[in-house]
Amino acid sequence: MFNFLGSLASLVGLVLSISAFVFSKRALTAARKAREAAMRQSLGEDMSSAARMAGEIVMHLRLESNDTALVRIGDLMNQAGYLNGRWEDRLSKKSRDNLLRALGQLRTMHEVLSAKRELATDEKARLARSCQEVSEIFSAEQGVAIRATEAGDE
Repeated sequence: MFNFLGSLASLVGLVLSISAFVFSKRALTAARKAREAAMRQSLGEDMSSAARMAGEIVMHLRLESNDTALVRIGDLMNQAGYLNGRWEDRLSKKSRDNLLRALGQLRTMHEVLSAKRELATDEKARLARSCQEVSEIFSAEQGVAIRATEAGDE
C-alpha cells in the first residue's frame, strides 16, 4: 500500500514538474517578446525625437535664427551618435549608413554656422538643402522604426 502511494506521489510530482517546465518556457517566450516590443518602441521614440529636432533645425534656419539652429545641430549630433551607439546591433546597414551620412552633414552645418560670418546666398541654399536632407533621413528612419514596431505587434 505504501509502495503504491509512493509511486502515485512520484507520478503526480513528475506531472507537476513537467507542467511547471512547460509553463516556465511559455513565460520565458512571452517575456522575450515583451522585451523585444519594448526595445522596438524605444527605438521608435528615439528616432521620433531625432526627427523632431531635425525639423526644428530646418525651421530655425528658415527664420535665420542661426545661433539657435547651431545649438539644435549640436543636440542632434549628440542624438545621432547616441542612436548609432545604442542601436547599432538592431539597425540595418542602410540605417547605420544613413545615420552616419546625416552626422557628417550635421558636422559640416555646424562648421559653417560656427564661423559666425554672414553667409552668401549660395551657402544659405546649400545649408538649407543639407538640413532638409538630414530631416528627411531622420523622418525616414523614424518610419522604419515605427514599421518594425507595428510588424512586431502582429
